[in-house]
Amino acid sequence: MSDHENQNETATAVGRAVIYLRVSSSQQADKDYDPEGFSIPAQRDACTRKAEAINTVVVEEFVDRGESAKTANRAGLQALLSRLEEGDITHVVCHKVDRLARSRADDIQIVMKIRQHGAQLVSATENIDESPSGLLLHGIMSSIAEFYSRNLATEIMKGTTQKAKTGGTPFRAPLGYLNTREWVDGREIRTITIDPERAPLVKLAFELYATGDYSLSELAGLLEARGLRSRPSRRKIAKTLDTNRLSAILRNDYYIGVVRYAGAVNPGRHQPLVEHALFHKVQELLEARRQAGERNWRNHHYLRGSLVCAQCGRRLFFNRARGRRGGLYDYLVCGGRHTGICTQPYHRADAIEQAVERHYTTIQLTDEERDRIRAAVHKHLHALAKVASKETARARAELTRLDNEERKLLNSHYADTISPHIYAEEQERVRAERAAAENLLSRYQLNEDETKRALETALELTNDIQAAYLNADPLERRLLNQAFFKHLEIDTEDIANDELNPPFAQLHALAALTRPQKRPQKGRTPAPAKAGGSYLPLMVDLNGLEPGHNGPATTDG
Repeated sequence: MSDHENQNETATAVGRAVIYLRVSSSQQADKDYDPEGFSIPAQRDACTRKAEAINTVVVEEFVDRGESAKTANRAGLQALLSRLEEGDITHVVCHKVDRLARSRADDIQIVMKIRQHGAQLVSATENIDESPSGLLLHGIMSSIAEFYSRNLATEIMKGTTQKAKTGGTPFRAPLGYLNTREWVDGREIRTITIDPERAPLVKLAFELYATGDYSLSELAGLLEARGLRSRPSRRKIAKTLDTNRLSAILRNDYYIGVVRYAGAVNPGRHQPLVEHALFHKVQELLEARRQAGERNWRNHHYLRGSLVCAQCGRRLFFNRARGRRGGLYDYLVCGGRHTGICTQPYHRADAIEQAVERHYTTIQLTDEERDRIRAAVHKHLHALAKVASKETARARAELTRLDNEERKLLNSHYADTISPHIYAEEQERVRAERAAAENLLSRYQLNEDETKRALETALELTNDIQAAYLNADPLERRLLNQAFFKHLEIDTEDIANDELNPPFAQLHALAALTRPQKRPQKGRTPAPAKAGGSYLPLMVDLNGLEPGHNGPATTDG
């Protein structure tokens, strides 16, 4: 249409109109399958024709895409009401009154604002005007819209509640799972599947937190470095997890196969991502830290993760509190104290630090003990090398035989001279025998020089380890504690016992076997003396002096 024709049309029109368009989901905006009626283009066409029929010209349109009419707080609607304040609009045209509001109260308020600014509401598909019959019809249609909205919500709630009762998931699956649509016999089936990208990292979060070595902030940082992000959507980009979101994930029992909905708890049909024992251990840790008022993401201590309670076996947690007379004081508390299973008192952090420093004297070895250990290990390595050469040769011969057998089996399969069932059985047998041979080969593969170097490193650490510990900074102390001890048992601000990590456990067991009888060291019961014989049970791989832990070593002090 030319500018001249537009001017003529404007001149002949007796009113100026704005039109309002809305759909409840963004997918319906430009498509014709809107279950509530029409798409945006269809509504626009109907409203434009209605404006022409009442001799008005459309000067502007306002659109809400993907917005519910349950509330009047919509950007497009509010912009329309603001536009009416200019006072030059005579008509507001909508496709149906339910496009404007689904609540009778909202409908009254919106219509009153339209009238206050000298405009009139017009429906493109309903006979609504300012006449008595038009006002009556408007009231009826508005009430019907409200009834439809409330009834629809009730029916949806009824259906989703029934779905939850049968183990379904009537909501967006949490991180680690995917809402999946499948077609079975021409029917769409909505299921929950494991997210191959995020599920392993969610499971890792439970495993690492259960060790007690990570605060929520540390764990969030580690997961961020591993690439864990939230699922992106049409409106939101993928984001890293903050501590609140991570805490909610760790507390969500959906991961053990439970569906919570509308106040009810039901076993879900989805595959659990976390074992029950692991989940409950995480809940105990979260609850213990919450009740203790611990802010573990702010307070770091190099002994964290190395201490357990001698009474109940739970981990000790570090906390920092403000005293009544001012100042801060550090203490350690057993996680079982706040669940009522332990009576150990709070421990002063400085007292425990000093007890650990003293305890390092118990893992030192004398020069004579180190010489006897070195001689025993070298003798064993020499004997082991003779046995290893024979065993490794036999394992390699077995692997060669299995390679040839597998080739023959494969040729028979290709030539169709063996049934698929027999082929599968034979293939499984060869696979099992190969695994056994490879395991035997790995056990007897011996690098004598590397083993001796590892032995010397371990023996050197037992020379004056207490002096090294006293001179170490907090990070170095943490690594030393993790290297030497699986845990230290605390009883009334002292070390009651310990459990050493390999290879130091084996070295001290050898020292106990070779040293003359004397009084046991505090905190450790030595192995019984052994007269002659082999040290084979104690001879394990002496490589690997890195800290013993279940996850990546942290570097906080």
